[in-house]
Amino acid sequence: MWTRALTTACVLVGGLSFGATSAADTPPPRAVPLPGGAPPAAGTPLDRTELDKRTAQVAYGAALLGSKLWEAANYEGCFRLYQGTLMALLPVLDHRPELAALVRDRLDKVATLDPVKGAFALREALDAVQKETAQSLVPKKTLWERLGGEKAVRAVVHDFAVAAAADPKVNLARDGKYKLDAKGAERLEQLLVEWISKETGGPLKYTGRDMKTAHAGMKITEAEFRALLSHAVDALKKHKVPLDLMVEVVEILGKTKLQVVGQ
Repeated sequence: MWTRALTTACVLVGGLSFGATSAADTPPPRAVPLPGGAPPAAGTPLDRTELDKRTAQVAYGAALLGSKLWEAANYEGCFRLYQGTLMALLPVLDHRPELAALVRDRLDKVATLDPVKGAFALREALDAVQKETAQSLVPKKTLWERLGGEKAVRAVVHDFAVAAAADPKVNLARDGKYKLDAKGAERLEQLLVEWISKETGGPLKYTGRDMKTAHAGMKITEAEFRALLSHAVDALKKHKVPLDLMVEVVEILGKTKLQVVGQ
């Protein structure tokens, strides 16, 4: 209802004409459907996400109607619809200055263009508005999900733990102070998986102690910590984890340095 009403207002602002004019070789692209959703109650303040959602819906509605007008050879009407829609949306793009600048530039540019070329220029801006504001409608995946979930994380952790346990530069057993038999290794891997889940937005509950308490008395050196991180990187590479995700994981691990080294 809200989308339809604002789209209608845009049409009126643009002075929509229903008379066909000259033809064009290639029509603008079709609109891409967006998720719907009922608007909040009247009088409810809009946050940026809700404002973007409404903006994307209006841009989609105008693009859809514009495509139909274009297919009916109503190029003047298509042009005026896009023009009116962008004029109406421009004031609500103040939190997106680059997008607002693009819209303003296209509105200024079409003053000297015929309806066919003008429709193309304005459609480019309308599509940019829809694409950028629609990003707020797409749920963002957690790092845990992007890593592949529990199965993928557990595989990386296993290879990491095996390599680290065998490396004297890491000294995981602290000169024999801690037992690393099969049961101990299994417990360590489980705690690591749980901890990574906690730090990356996963569903597993961490059942271990906080980092500072867990490493108290171990006197881990910075060199040992660096060696440990190198095995984490090797395990991530082995499982072909994308570089951007590797960076995120290593940053999370690196932030534990103050709670691990020198305790």
